[in-house]
Amino acid sequence: MLEKLSVIAADIDGTLAMKGGDLMPKTRAALQRLHREGVKFGVASGRPLDRRIIDKAKDWSLGFPFDFAIGMNGGELYDRETGEIEKIYQLSKEDVFEIVSFLAPLDVNCIIYINGYDDIAALRMDAFMIDSQKRNNSHVRIGGPELLGSYDTGKVEVHLKPKDEEEIMKVVEAHASDRYSCIKTFAREDHITIEFIDPRVNKGMALRKYSELKNIPLSEFMAFGDMENDLELLKTAAWGVCLKNGSDAVKEIAQAVTEYDVYNDGVGNYLETYWFDRK
Repeated sequence: MLEKLSVIAADIDGTLAMKGGDLMPKTRAALQRLHREGVKFGVASGRPLDRRIIDKAKDWSLGFPFDFAIGMNGGELYDRETGEIEKIYQLSKEDVFEIVSFLAPLDVNCIIYINGYDDIAALRMDAFMIDSQKRNNSHVRIGGPELLGSYDTGKVEVHLKPKDEEEIMKVVEAHASDRYSCIKTFAREDHITIEFIDPRVNKGMALRKYSELKNIPLSEFMAFGDMENDLELLKTAAWGVCLKNGSDAVKEIAQAVTEYDVYNDGVGNYLETYWFDRK
């Protein structure tokens, strides 16, 4: 365990809250107590950074704004003190066109974020996009590789059915490139999300940038996550914690695994037992 805790960074979906859900009571109370004690707190998400992420502290009734936020799996970094969002290593138009072109014939939906959730381009309007449009009031453009490949972007987000995963991943492997990498960011019985990003991008890279920006050593950082896009986040922080509901790959590299999952206040229970009540 850390000798000194100055910063906590945490993934959102599957870690701090259920997808689209609220904070659990113990998690909210623990973060509030830590912030009163001077610990900085920020979220680290695969989502693009816009007001929907940055203002989520209000939606969660946290009582204080995020000190920082990492978006696009590390491709965006927000600092509350400056109010600026730094974009790091975006995919080029050419790479987006190439990725979407080899995926378009498959039973998937490809999505790119042009301007956060305000302006999105996708291959098709499916149930996921209809729900997202309703929740986020997004302007969604539907088109093929030519449309999506018209923009530089932080990631190409791909939604697929679990039954098709093996076939789709064979196609992905056949089109492997040193210009982009593919990671799985969400999985449940009826839905899988994979994302293509610049190979230099990961949440740990953005966390390291924040450490340097604030001159706070990584030895004073704690991080929480659950999926493969959290691997570098947990490796970079001095103390990385995987949720009980997390993937085996993340559990393997974590310093600790919570005794409770996200549905049962995993982060809050962990902080209560292993930080506040530590001997």
